[in-house]
Amino acid sequence: MMQEQDFVKVGYDYQLTLNHILEHAAKLHPKGEIIYRDIYRGNYKELYERCQRLSNALEGIGVRRGSKVITFDWNTHRFLEIYFAIPSMGAIMHLGNPLLTPAQITYTINHAEDEIVIFNKDFTPLIKAISSELKTVKHYVVLTDDGKLPETKLKPIWEYEELLRSASPKYEYPELNENTVATLCYTTGTTGEPKGCWFTHRNISLHTMVWGSYLFGHGLVQAPHGAIMSMVPMFHVHQWGFPYYATYFGIKQMFTGRTDPSVILEMIKNERKKEPGQRISVAGVPTAVRMLVYHPKIMEYKEYLEDVVFVVAGSVLPRGLAERCIELGIEPTVGWGMTETCPIVGTPFLKSHMKDWPDDKKLSFSLKSGWEAPFSEQRVVDEKGNDVAKDDRTIGEIVYRSPWATSGYYKEPEKSKELWRGGWLHTGDLATIDEEENPFIVDRTKDVVKSGGEWISTLTLEDLLSRQPKVKEAAVIAAVHEKYDERPIALIIPKEEYKGKVSEDELREYMMKFVEEGKIVKWWIPDKFIFVDDIPKTSVGKYDKKVLRPKYKDVLKER
Repeated sequence: MMQEQDFVKVGYDYQLTLNHILEHAAKLHPKGEIIYRDIYRGNYKELYERCQRLSNALEGIGVRRGSKVITFDWNTHRFLEIYFAIPSMGAIMHLGNPLLTPAQITYTINHAEDEIVIFNKDFTPLIKAISSELKTVKHYVVLTDDGKLPETKLKPIWEYEELLRSASPKYEYPELNENTVATLCYTTGTTGEPKGCWFTHRNISLHTMVWGSYLFGHGLVQAPHGAIMSMVPMFHVHQWGFPYYATYFGIKQMFTGRTDPSVILEMIKNERKKEPGQRISVAGVPTAVRMLVYHPKIMEYKEYLEDVVFVVAGSVLPRGLAERCIELGIEPTVGWGMTETCPIVGTPFLKSHMKDWPDDKKLSFSLKSGWEAPFSEQRVVDEKGNDVAKDDRTIGEIVYRSPWATSGYYKEPEKSKELWRGGWLHTGDLATIDEEENPFIVDRTKDVVKSGGEWISTLTLEDLLSRQPKVKEAAVIAAVHEKYDERPIALIIPKEEYKGKVSEDELREYMMKFVEEGKIVKWWIPDKFIFVDDIPKTSVGKYDKKVLRPKYKDVLKER
């Protein structure tokens, strides 16, 4: 009989902590480049030294193990330093979303009990306005490009670069337990107050190893010779993991600061001139991608966009936008995830038997939500928790589990139990699934239109409308209906050259084409098309339907 004591355990219990990723990059890829606009050009060796300086500096102003430090910044090399220095010293990096409302920001800082606020100088008015309501904050650190502190009464306050210069370049990172909490990320508060998702060193290390290997193994970039540029804000759920993936592989990282399409295109052009064959991966939500590919001067950059990959997530990539990318020589790739999942859940890489499929069929398949990486599971289930039919038609909720998903919400035991009911993380995303095990998210449970007791997918309608040649953007929401409870309406932003030249009847007729093709049924066609100049978006670039619904909910009553 096997005896447990026979399996002698005397070896070193190596822990999966983030400092090991940082130290490995500095050792094996010391000259791997880190670029911030035209302001900074450094490397992984310098990153490691600056991280050690930052850890020493923060320790000098009172940061200890378990201290929470919130950061409000754009995409910069300094934020990358914060990604490693704070968790590696045993403190907790809280990613602060500056695009939330001041009330929500105040709530998240007080709820998390942050002790230090690190913020870009651009956000000085915001931090000053809420400072009197912050209950636990002891110090402020300002991130600047010019090295000058802003005029402010915030005290005590430090300039980031000056702190680093005054600190020792040597810091011995402690041997932490891998289950030590490393980061805290709050949801965007679309339903109630933002909720805090927390992740350990083990969570993030496993997400980095598995998803980094999975993405780059499928050719996203050739490590370590490619480059990563993310338009995803670094304050949004680990920037989808890209700062950690890139450091893990020693890949060039390109930071754009605040998202500016002109700056992004220039950076791509400049790097392509330096290394013409380098494959560049650019990540962003559809809104950011749309700003790039419809930039007024995009054709001046077309020659530099060959072999550039756009990784698009955050919401469904409309086919019309994907086709625009392909026209420009850009390869579109999609994925999906959420704050609670660290964040990536799935991406639809083609299987080996699909390589000879027609291009149109490949694209259709590749625009679905995608399957999970190894060591994780996702299912599409009905209300009783049973798997729905893999017929690409039956709608259910995606449930998920992995070793990197959040274990619960910070200080929210009841909401945590609801999230993880039945041993599965309930995403709130409604989807179909096909025989290839590829789900397609058709809506959020709170966004779906329930017409006469039947579901209508707003995301499907938005995708189809986006393909209409005269349409630039389309958002579909539910409006109150006397007979059917709810009916879909569509908000349309026409392309500039077609403003005033597209009608409701034209769009209705266009949608009938998809009825004839069997892609939708006739009663899915929106009851009303409303032409607008702008559609409000959330802090992460999604259509802000919680703003749209109350504004337009009674529009059909006027008929």
